[in-house]
Amino acid sequence: MTSPLEGITVVDFTNNGAGPCCTMLLGDFGAKVIKVEAPGGDATRYWGSARMGPKGEFTPTFISLNRNKYGIVLDLKSEKGKSAARKLIAGADVVIESFSPGVVDRLGIGYKEVSAERPQIVYCSVSGFGQSGPLSQRPGFDMLLQAFCGHMSITGEQDRPSVRNGPSSIDYLTGAHAAFGIMVALRHAERTGEGQLVDSCLFDNAIYLVSNHLTDAMATKRVPGKMGSDFALLAPYGVFMAKDREFYIGVSSDAMWQAFCSEIGRGELASEARFRHNADRLQNRAEMQEELRRIFAQRTAQEWVELAVRLGIPNSLVRNLAEVAQDEHMAARGLLYDSGIDGVRTVGTPFKLSRTPGKARKRAPAMDEDWEAILGPDGGSN
Repeated sequence: MTSPLEGITVVDFTNNGAGPCCTMLLGDFGAKVIKVEAPGGDATRYWGSARMGPKGEFTPTFISLNRNKYGIVLDLKSEKGKSAARKLIAGADVVIESFSPGVVDRLGIGYKEVSAERPQIVYCSVSGFGQSGPLSQRPGFDMLLQAFCGHMSITGEQDRPSVRNGPSSIDYLTGAHAAFGIMVALRHAERTGEGQLVDSCLFDNAIYLVSNHLTDAMATKRVPGKMGSDFALLAPYGVFMAKDREFYIGVSSDAMWQAFCSEIGRGELASEARFRHNADRLQNRAEMQEELRRIFAQRTAQEWVELAVRLGIPNSLVRNLAEVAQDEHMAARGLLYDSGIDGVRTVGTPFKLSRTPGKARKRAPAMDEDWEAILGPDGGSN
C-alpha cells in the first residue's frame, strides 16, 4: 500500500521538541525526512539521565520524536556544510527549520533565497515567538510560553506557587499545527505551483490553547485564577480523595447530579436550593465539596468509579504513568511499538486513517548514520 506522502522529501533543520514532532508526523505517512543535526547533535539527545544505544546517543525523548527519519550531521558554519545543505534543499519539496529568526538568511538557506530558485517550495519556520512582531528574536521554550501566555496563572492551587503543566503541550501542538500548515501549503502548491512560507510558533499556539479563557477574560473583564482540579463552568467536576486514592468525577448536568445523589442515598442534596442547579452548585461550591469530601472518604476510588460508570457520569482513577503503560485500551489502539533501540517501547501516530495509516518504518537515527545514503559515497564526512 502506498503511503499518502510517499514521494515528498522533507529536509529537517529542527531541534528540540516542536519541529521534530512535526517532521515525525510527516514521516509516519511516508515522507522521506532527512534530519540534519549540528555536529553536537539534537539537544534532546542529552535530555534526562537515561542513555540507550551502543554509543549512548539515544534518550527516551529523542527516540519518541525522531522515528522515520534519515540522520546526517552538517556544520552549517562551514562552506562544505552549506554546500551540502543547498544540495539537499535542491531535491526537497519541504524545508523546515527552527533556528532563531534571521539565522537561515545569514546562512544563505532562508525562504527568500530558496523560493527565488524554487518557487514551488514549501518552507516552514518553527520558532518561539514567530517570524514577525517585537518579540520575534526572543528564544522560546514550552515552560517559558506557559508563564508568558497565562497558562501558569490558571494552573495549580489557589494561593500556591505557580506550577508547570506536566506535558510539553505547547511544543507538541506547535509541531502538529506546523505539519497541518505544511499539508495545506503542499495542497496549494499542487494546485497552483506556488509554494509558501509556513510560520508556526510556540507563542501563537500557547495563546490558542487558552483561547476560551482569554475570550472569557476579555468579555467579562474578570481575570481567571487557579482552581486546582476544579472546572469554572461545572460542579461537582474535578478530583476528589476517596478512602484510598484520588479519582476524577465530572457531573456535567443536573440530571447526573440528581441520579448521583439518589444512588448514594442522599437525595436531599439534589433538592436543596443551594445545590439544586449547576449555577447554585457553582455559587456554593465550597459547601458542596465539603459534603462530598465526607461522602467520598467512605468508599474506595474504584467503587466510586464503578458507580459513576453505572450512572453514565464521566470518571477515572487518577492514574500514574506506570498504570497507563499497562492500559488495555492503549494496547487495543496499537499506540505502543518497539522503537528498535534497546527494546524501548514508545508511542506511535496519534490518529488513525482507515486506508493509509501512519506507521513506524525506521527507528530514530544514530548520529550521522545516513550520510552516505543521502549525500553519496563521495560526500565525505563532517
